[in-house]
Amino acid sequence: MQEEHVFVWKAMLDGVVVDLVSTRVLDIGCNRGGFLRLAYDCCGIAEGFGYDPASAAVADARSLTGQRRLRFEVADTVPVGWKDFDVAFSHEVLYLIHDLRAHADAVFGALAPDGSYYAVMGMHAASPVTAAWHREHSAELDLPSLYDIDDVVASFAAAGFEVAASRLRIGFIPVAGHTPNLLEWLEYYNETKLLLRFTRPSSL
Repeated sequence: MQEEHVFVWKAMLDGVVVDLVSTRVLDIGCNRGGFLRLAYDCCGIAEGFGYDPASAAVADARSLTGQRRLRFEVADTVPVGWKDFDVAFSHEVLYLIHDLRAHADAVFGALAPDGSYYAVMGMHAASPVTAAWHREHSAELDLPSLYDIDDVVASFAAAGFEVAASRLRIGFIPVAGHTPNLLEWLEYYNETKLLLRFTRPSSL
């Protein structure tokens, strides 16, 4: 499962406008820790912290850490005491969250001034490719209704973030897992799947 997302993770890292060398990074919904391992090995981050509600995935993340300065915890929100991060990331996590404002407040409190939260979101109301999947799984996974991007932006702006948005510089996507309807998937990754940046302003 981890390898399937590497091309998106690389696009996420390419979208960051600051040098990640020696930064403290938070991974929201870290799953088995693959993104933080990639950031540590390729970008030279100083240390990474990841949380996820899936205990089995977190156990795997810990076992795969090796000598890297990475820490993983089982949690639904930012663990107590985790703060002063330079950068935070999430990949397809926002659509799972019932209270976006509470999530925004928690991440705001975890970031250092001028720190940014980069969130990739393709599962939203304007995404026809993912709408059928959401309908089929919303009851089983207790998903909120699909969010409109403007509502997501409003929740984070209300928490005090400066908000910006971009499309991912995705390049090639693997055909495996994206057929049939390859053209629809190309449009999804290049047009519909967004990179949102929420920046905590400098202290006054």
